[in-house]
Amino acid sequence: MLLEFKVSNFRSFKETAVLSLKASGSNEHPENLVSEAHGARALKSAVIYGPNAAGKSNLIKALVAAIMIVRTSVTRQIDSQIPFVEPFAFCDGGRKDSSFEFEFMLGSRRYVYGFSCTRKKVTEEHLVLYSSQRPTRVFSRKGEKYDFFNSNTARILDPLKERNTPNKLFLATATNWNADATKEAFMWFSRYIDVFDSQQPMLQSLELYEADRNGELRQFTTRLLKESDINISDYTVEARTVNMPSVPRGELVRSKEYKVVSRHDIRTDDGRRVAYDLQMSEESRGTQNLFFLSPQLKKALDNGYVFCVDELDSSMHPDLLQYLIGLFNSSDTNPHGAQLIVTLHSTEVMTLKLFRRDQILFVDKDNDTGVSELYSLDDFPVRLNEDVRKAYMAGRFGAVPDIV
Repeated sequence: MLLEFKVSNFRSFKETAVLSLKASGSNEHPENLVSEAHGARALKSAVIYGPNAAGKSNLIKALVAAIMIVRTSVTRQIDSQIPFVEPFAFCDGGRKDSSFEFEFMLGSRRYVYGFSCTRKKVTEEHLVLYSSQRPTRVFSRKGEKYDFFNSNTARILDPLKERNTPNKLFLATATNWNADATKEAFMWFSRYIDVFDSQQPMLQSLELYEADRNGELRQFTTRLLKESDINISDYTVEARTVNMPSVPRGELVRSKEYKVVSRHDIRTDDGRRVAYDLQMSEESRGTQNLFFLSPQLKKALDNGYVFCVDELDSSMHPDLLQYLIGLFNSSDTNPHGAQLIVTLHSTEVMTLKLFRRDQILFVDKDNDTGVSELYSLDDFPVRLNEDVRKAYMAGRFGAVPDIV
């Protein structure tokens, strides 16, 4: 369960931006909350609005960057650059490192993990554990200087700092050497949070379709397509192994090639029902997005994962958008407390009948400075029965296009 994500000096976010999924004290829409130990209450979903080029996608890119820097750390060669680091560009002589911090829960344990890095090295890193209300700092790091705050933990972790390099995260290195003190926090990044690129459907989706032996994913996907009023009654996903030239060497490597076919039951002029097959590539962009999104949605709901999507409403009807968000807000379809974070343009779902005030977020950019800002509808005095969509379009909350 994600409680909070902070980022600074990354793309258009010069100052610290806080994406908070911590619920306010409001009692509105209790079904939209998931509760954990020690009184932690988190939002099941958050929707992020703002004009084009305001920085909505940069916020999702920041999540991707932080997650992938953690996941790929142990595979990094000592002379390799740290990928995905993109500091704020419009700053002469300013800070060079980008900073990321996550606060999250796993069962009854709450963690705060953060790091700062340039493209060449990690400049700061820390891991704090809350197994009760009191924090226990597992380790902190300033450059190549490490501190351990528990004698038992220090006995295990201190020797492992010699295994680390300036361009690697100690969280990943220590976990790679089976340190229990860091393993659970690292696994959260590895297993419990994912980002879907609606512009480039994930290969993982096809792998999940291929692995669907019991048909549960097929049932979920066909129901989702039916709810979307898409006339696809079934589908096939076939995989075959092929030899592909690698880049840059050109050597042949074994890879998988997928063929996806959708089936349509069509009524002919004489009243008969005839099944016709189409290549998935011939379907509409919206149908393709939904098909490739479906396995990731099911995976998140089944396991209580955090799932992030940039422009979820791309080629998607507002009714379908509301249905998908409702899957996460409902305790019936989301019994494990999965969370959904999405950026949107469609304002049709911007209503307090569907969301709490703290679930609606905005990103706006100062065009004079190029700096993006993230804030919540909950920062404004808004009545529970107010038409927030109308107020937003009137410019009351900012983050709307300024069209002359």
